[in-house]
Amino acid sequence: MTAAIRTAPQPQDSITALNPTEILIKVKSAAVNPVDYKLPRLVAGKVVGLDVSGVVEKLGADVKDFQVGDDIFGRAMNSKGTISGSLADYTLANMEEVAKKPKWLPFDHAAALPTAYLTGIQSLRAGNVKEGSSVLVIGASGGCGIAGVQLAKAMGASRIVGICSGKNFEFVREMSRIEEVENLELVNYTDEDAMNNFKEKNVGKFDCIYDTATGSRKGEDYVPTMTKLLEEKTGEYVQINGSPSDWKRHFMGKMPPQRTFILTESKGKADLEEIVSLLESSSVKSHLDMNFFDEKGVNEGFEQLKGRRTKGKIVFNMD
Repeated sequence: MTAAIRTAPQPQDSITALNPTEILIKVKSAAVNPVDYKLPRLVAGKVVGLDVSGVVEKLGADVKDFQVGDDIFGRAMNSKGTISGSLADYTLANMEEVAKKPKWLPFDHAAALPTAYLTGIQSLRAGNVKEGSSVLVIGASGGCGIAGVQLAKAMGASRIVGICSGKNFEFVREMSRIEEVENLELVNYTDEDAMNNFKEKNVGKFDCIYDTATGSRKGEDYVPTMTKLLEEKTGEYVQINGSPSDWKRHFMGKMPPQRTFILTESKGKADLEEIVSLLESSSVKSHLDMNFFDEKGVNEGFEQLKGRRTKGKIVFNMD
């Protein structure tokens, strides 16, 4: 079996033993995320990759909602809750970690969805986003940021603001399919005057701030200057990363009021089904940065991730 692995020993040539709730998947496409290089092998497993799309090859005894030959997508996490790895010919997934892939959604686009869009929908839900909400997405041109903009639109937000580099404005507009200027505003974080003007005019204006940038490799921290933009009593600041002290407060249950950390929940089958329904209703798809599945392609993909030089999601076609 061909696979991208974290250490020298080769994986087994085949996967034959299935636990009752597991599915063996013939991988068609796989995507990578920052977590794939941030987590150590002991936690993340031997084979690289979490996001996957493919075809059901074999079913565990307790799997009832899928059949051999079904097209599926989701996260390559086994019944023990550990990562099986998606950059391989075959992988395993617990039946609650995958959903059926609709025919309108290509395998490569399906593989780009799980981690970024599960994180997005769970974050916006934590931020109480609904019809008429005002949403600020920080880091709007990245994989999680684009997911946040698209999902906020599909969930009925009436005002969406994205913070990203000015060179990525057109990309975000294209991916969001939001033509109305009043419903999508973009702010260039490299323009100090524009950022200051935006913050001065928007104190208390947002129901939800979805921060995908704080705590990234370049040490950004938007929290001190952006929390004042929340609606005073009901606004929610939702972040997916932060400083070590932030993580400590999160795990101790001592986060400040109106601030939430999101760790993507497991068993995301129902959320995956909702995500594809929302995307279909708003006529949007994920953006793909395609790489060849060979040693050079995998290395280049991870260099892009680490260097933050990609827009959207890095995906590998495995056929």
